[in-house]
Amino acid sequence: ALSYSSLGEYARCGYRFYAERVLRLPSVPEPRDAEPLAGPRSAADRGVLLHALLEGLDFRRPAVPGAEAVSAAAAQAGLHPPPGPGEADELAALVRRFADSELCARLGCATQTRREERFAFPFSADPAQPLVVGAIDVLAREASGRMLVVDYKSDRLEGADPAAVVERAYGTQRLVYALAALHAGAAAVEIAHCFLELPDAPVSVTFEREQMDALQARLAALGRGVLERRFEVAPAPYRGLCAGCPAQGGLCSWPLEMTRRESPDTLF
Repeated sequence: ALSYSSLGEYARCGYRFYAERVLRLPSVPEPRDAEPLAGPRSAADRGVLLHALLEGLDFRRPAVPGAEAVSAAAAQAGLHPPPGPGEADELAALVRRFADSELCARLGCATQTRREERFAFPFSADPAQPLVVGAIDVLAREASGRMLVVDYKSDRLEGADPAAVVERAYGTQRLVYALAALHAGAAAVEIAHCFLELPDAPVSVTFEREQMDALQARLAALGRGVLERRFEVAPAPYRGLCAGCPAQGGLCSWPLEMTRRESPDTLF
């Protein structure tokens, strides 16, 4: 099976995809003198915790979790250390912003909502091809009959334009979600990427059933290299892309001074 995340990984570096997804080599720890890539809690763990809090939110009567609820969600997700008062307040504030947003109100008015909705649809008409699989944060059917997909994003924007971030980092996800809804019979689907820092400005695009063939062709182009087993090395390596890669420093054709540089725009 293929997923939007695996297709995204392949697009970033085909050779790392080969090492991790095909050879199934384990990730390697970063050198001890390397600067951390995130703060005290990793971005991934922060996202897991925020998703857990939002999964329990009643869209029609949203109640903001207190510090106790935040700690309980972290414990249930197996995250350590437990959130301190400052982090708990920050997470609760993000949930509060979403609860007060127009997007949350739309979900509260929807005729049907499903959370963590899993999907699978054929990559192509060829039965020998893999399935495309994944899960949607929130799938809603509105009174108009339109489907609404909401994807929470816990990214720290740091002044970046949300639309540009979606285009750069989540374009494949948007494509896959649109096709999942259209394959399920939707006449139209709106994909809304909601950055929790700016919940009143979701990045939304609507797709119609008439676009399905064009969307399927885009997906085929993204996955063609995987199916043809072409696993090229990324042309511009840097630490943010290569950290933890099992091919780094041995199997990879790039030297360590390139894969550990801070930016693809610098020599070292």
